Amino acid sequence: MRVSRPRTIQTKFLMGLAAIALCAGLLFSCGLYVHLRGLLETEVADKAEMVLDQVEAVRRYVRDTLRPAMYEALPAHEFIIEAMSTSYVSRKVMELTELSTSQLNYRRVAVGARNPRFEADNRELEFIEHFRANPAETRISRFETIDGVEYYITAKPVRFGASCMNCHGDPADAPQVLLDRYGTGRGFGHELDSIAGLTSVVLPVHSALTRIRGATLGFVVLSFAGALLCFGVVNILFNRVVVFNLRRVLDVFPLYFKEQAQSPILSRVNNLGDMDEGDEIDEIMHAVEEMAKTLSSARQELEHYAHNLRRMVDERTKDLSLEAMERRSDVLLFVSLLDALKTSQTRRELIETALPSIGTRYGAARAAFICTVSAQNFFSWPEKGRRPDLPADWGRVLAEARPVFTHDTALIPVQPSDSALEGYLCLYWDAEADTEPGQMRDVLIALGRQMGIAMENLNALDTLLRQNIMLESIFEGIADPLLLMDGSCNVIMGNEAARQLAIHADDPLGDAAPPQEDTPLPRLLGLDPAAGERCPLRQVLRQGRPTSYEATLSGQRSFALNIYPLPGSQDRGGRVVVYARENTAEKRMLESIQQSEKLVTVGKLAAGLAHEINNPLGIILCYAELLRAAADSDQQRADVDIIIRHTKRAQRVMQDLLNFARPRGGGHGPCDPVSVVAVLADVFSLQAQKIGAVLDIALPPDLPPVTTSAEALEQIMGNLLLNALDAVSQDPAAPGRITVGASHDPEAGTVTITTADNGPGIPPEHLRRIFDPFFTTKEVGKGTGLGLAVAYGLVQQAGGTIEAANDGGAVFTLTLPAAPSEGPSEAGDAP
Repeated sequence: MRVSRPRTIQTKFLMGLAAIALCAGLLFSCGLYVHLRGLLETEVADKAEMVLDQVEAVRRYVRDTLRPAMYEALPAHEFIIEAMSTSYVSRKVMELTELSTSQLNYRRVAVGARNPRFEADNRELEFIEHFRANPAETRISRFETIDGVEYYITAKPVRFGASCMNCHGDPADAPQVLLDRYGTGRGFGHELDSIAGLTSVVLPVHSALTRIRGATLGFVVLSFAGALLCFGVVNILFNRVVVFNLRRVLDVFPLYFKEQAQSPILSRVNNLGDMDEGDEIDEIMHAVEEMAKTLSSARQELEHYAHNLRRMVDERTKDLSLEAMERRSDVLLFVSLLDALKTSQTRRELIETALPSIGTRYGAARAAFICTVSAQNFFSWPEKGRRPDLPADWGRVLAEARPVFTHDTALIPVQPSDSALEGYLCLYWDAEADTEPGQMRDVLIALGRQMGIAMENLNALDTLLRQNIMLESIFEGIADPLLLMDGSCNVIMGNEAARQLAIHADDPLGDAAPPQEDTPLPRLLGLDPAAGERCPLRQVLRQGRPTSYEATLSGQRSFALNIYPLPGSQDRGGRVVVYARENTAEKRMLESIQQSEKLVTVGKLAAGLAHEINNPLGIILCYAELLRAAADSDQQRADVDIIIRHTKRAQRVMQDLLNFARPRGGGHGPCDPVSVVAVLADVFSLQAQKIGAVLDIALPPDLPPVTTSAEALEQIMGNLLLNALDAVSQDPAAPGRITVGASHDPEAGTVTITTADNGPGIPPEHLRRIFDPFFTTKEVGKGTGLGLAVAYGLVQQAGGTIEAANDGGAVFTLTLPAAPSEGPSEAGDAP
């Protein structure tokens, strides 16, 4: 009777299962806790956000609806804190809500708060500093433990907008009621868009987190109890399913080893119940070891049989080696045909080189090639003049382009494809030869195909060479520079005109200049690989379509460049064709004609205007002087001074017209731009008021003088302001606005004055012509087109620049050189 013993494998399995269950329970408990905490965080975050949204809605209502209504109803400079202060109203609304302080705590605090009750504490100061350091963040939400109690805090920054500056900016702008109640010591001095406070909601979550922890602990206890129950069920199932089946495995050995009843395997199996070491798996392993020893003996017997089998395999391998040598000879023959293709220039050379190799390889007595176009054209080996023997149905064989094999003859069609036949390869064997042509049928047909391909390649190469010579002649014969370039802006090929351009690039006439050694031709033409993706050549390769542009060389030679991409060259980095046509003479002739036309037109107009306008202006000036002498009051004299000033300005405009078409001397200076613009602001402010526009002058008082006369600067700025007044809207519902600003760049030594309006702007197609004389978009009688042209000339005379652009309206940027600090000033010279 077999003695039962402990099933140790069952014990190991249950211990491993217990460890897995414990880890899974702990992992799931942690996940449950994290999930419940996340749900709590989402709930309290939504609640806090709802409270903040409610407060923000109250503040918007006070700011956008109630405050404007109160301003309309109250006398000027009156302010009611209880109805017009957004902070006061929002705090009161939150104090009157039904939520108890145990449910939430709302605070709106600031640094240097007007009311000390709402001064930010240390934690809130930390939040404010965080928002200042990270202006892109608009919210902080997190759990915090305060005095041993857990809370959820949501805070948002408070930015001081334009509507807040009256009460929190300069105390001089604040309502008197605020000053009376709080004084001027706190709550003021904040800057626009600065962060000096925050709005926060604090929600207690200690009790909820305590419940979550309790639920998690209860789940752990419940999981432990469930695991114990599962262990009992698994113990029963393991004993029935695993241990019982292991016993069945051991019973298999006596079933299949009946003849070896006294074998070591069966002895081992029968004594398994008496063993004390190891578990059931160890017992099976010992039995398998005994079976392996038995199989090793059987293997030795099989090796003896395999030795005899190796001898038979060696004999078969010898036969296969002979066959492989034949195939190797075929491969070498094909390789020799490829070599002959490289060294042969004509079909005749190819055939005469190939026939000996083919005949020798296949042991033929004779070999020949006959052309299908003319049966009289043939080649033979080894007797060159011997005509090949053809079958009686030769015409039919040619028509069908089929191979013919007999016991001593092989006629193989030489054709690169089924539709093209170059000729026939003919092989002849002696009657006593051992070789049978039919045995090599497939190899010979492949050989004919390879010879056909080689002949077709020779024909294509010959055609390509002829076309290449013709294209090279055309390429070199083009009079303009033509380049073939790769994607790295390297020149692959260039014609003679391109080579001459590289040598004489700096010579305006194209000759007699020293060679260019420092700058390659592509860079001279604007094709610089250092430009990256801005390089025109790389843009053409990326977009896949041609482009055109102009390039000017250092010698002022101008070229019109056209770049064309070559299809199918992307695998080599891309190829382009660059065609350069010199248009230097054309551009110079066109500029000369345009300039001459302008000068002739301005000269004719100036001569007529000098006669027709200067005389009336002189009369106006004379009578204005008389009126000034007869004026009784300072106001009248000031008004007459304005008439005299603008009359003289009109005379200066006429003088500018007379000088426009001929060289002018430099303007006198320096002058103070702040004083000149201030005088113009007094004059043009009246015109702006008439049309309902606003003239905003914002010049820094410390601007240095500029190197131009006060009269010239006044005329330039006057023309710009007149154009701005004509451009802005005269609709009271949408008033026009003209802004004049300035800045100083000490490093560049320039002063920049900007004139901007909120009109419709300048059409893009007019920006290039805006400074041309007599070019105007105004109605007939409202403009002559000379104002900006004269201003442009005066700016050029002073050594400055003037540019026009669009940015919500027309923007004119005037840049003038700053006068040296030790030079005399004309600050008071402005009339």
